Amino acid sequence: MEQYLRLYAEPETAALHGLVEALGEKAGWEQVVVIPACNESAEFLRPPPTCAGRSLMVLVINESESAFEQISLNNRKLAYTVERQFEPVWESDANGADIQMKLLTDASALRDVLLVDRFSPGRELPVKGGVGHARKIGADLACWLIGHQKIGSEWIHCTDADVELPDTYFSCTDTCAANRSQYAAMIHPFRHCGREDTSESRDVLLATRLYEISLHYYVAGMRFAGSPYAFHTIGSTLAINAAHYAKVRGFPKRQAGEDFYLLNKLAKVGKVLELDAGRGCEPITIAARRSDRVPFGTGAAVNSITRLDDPPQDFRFYHPAVFESVRQWLQSWPLLWQSRSATLAGYPPELLAGLEALGTRKALVHALAHSRDEDQFNRQMHTWFDAFRTLKLIHFLRDEYFPSVHLAQLAANPLFTELLDRDANLQRCRQRLIQDFPQHVALGA
Repeated sequence: MEQYLRLYAEPETAALHGLVEALGEKAGWEQVVVIPACNESAEFLRPPPTCAGRSLMVLVINESESAFEQISLNNRKLAYTVERQFEPVWESDANGADIQMKLLTDASALRDVLLVDRFSPGRELPVKGGVGHARKIGADLACWLIGHQKIGSEWIHCTDADVELPDTYFSCTDTCAANRSQYAAMIHPFRHCGREDTSESRDVLLATRLYEISLHYYVAGMRFAGSPYAFHTIGSTLAINAAHYAKVRGFPKRQAGEDFYLLNKLAKVGKVLELDAGRGCEPITIAARRSDRVPFGTGAAVNSITRLDDPPQDFRFYHPAVFESVRQWLQSWPLLWQSRSATLAGYPPELLAGLEALGTRKALVHALAHSRDEDQFNRQMHTWFDAFRTLKLIHFLRDEYFPSVHLAQLAANPLFTELLDRDANLQRCRQRLIQDFPQHVALGA
């Protein structure tokens, strides 16, 4: 962690020495949550989740150098509201024009807010940085504070301004895992909610319900296939172990998909745990809304789905056959190890074509030559055939052999029925769609 903070952390972390000096050596917090905010209102500044002590919100208000004036105006309004609502405690040295941070305290709750200015003129993020850069700034600050023992928990919680956090938000990461040190990240359970009082909001809610099914269907399909990458990659649901975060050098500075790529790396240095919803771990609530803040993800998907003429008919889901193919490939690894052969034979033509397109034989040759036993072989293969290459194989199979299907076709497939029986989250998504839109009965009652 010390090496990461010294060599790879964002420059904002250097200002924390002044914060610690100003507050004194005994100052600190029990929990930390990182929120990047761009073009947001102040509605998310509600009371914090229950915490056994003080919590810290690292709020990174950000925009790119090419942001529209209205985005800049909304960011300034948010910063003004934060500074009016909370009481000032500390401000970073003004020597660095590109670094501006303020610590404020919430007089009505056991919470402080570390406000990071990456929106003012001269402090904007690079055009290609986006939310990944903003998340990295906030998470690096949290990592520094954890590394310097200013935060009691080892978890960097990451979420977004369109999320409502339950009272169990902090506590469940500390109680749901018996041996937490083996986990690189935990994924909070989640649900989307939306308004139903206008035709436009009904369209958004329908689009969100369909997209939510696709998210849980994908994870259920990956779990059926036996993939260790069967988890959600949604930035607003993450809790990241600080030591593992440092091992993989933090968030990638991407405009979108930073959550996917970070989790892909974290799963190679530890386990990723999907927390089960329950009394001790309530789901976070994500607002169903259109969004143009990132080029893909939930908001962009909702935008796209709402533009379809008939979303239940026109929105497409992966054909279940792609998950059966991934399963067949993963289940063949014991035989590959036993034979010590990198020859790809005996696979269906579509799977063989996909494996050849990925350059699988070269990876097999390397894994067989550098493994002393089957466990090491499997680890090497899972490191190579990671979440990214799994998705590439799925997309190859979709584009060349198994075109995606609409809702009714998916519901009629026996594998989808099996996945419904296996996955309670997928069942709940189906029930919410039927409850909210009973006219769309393609998924059955």
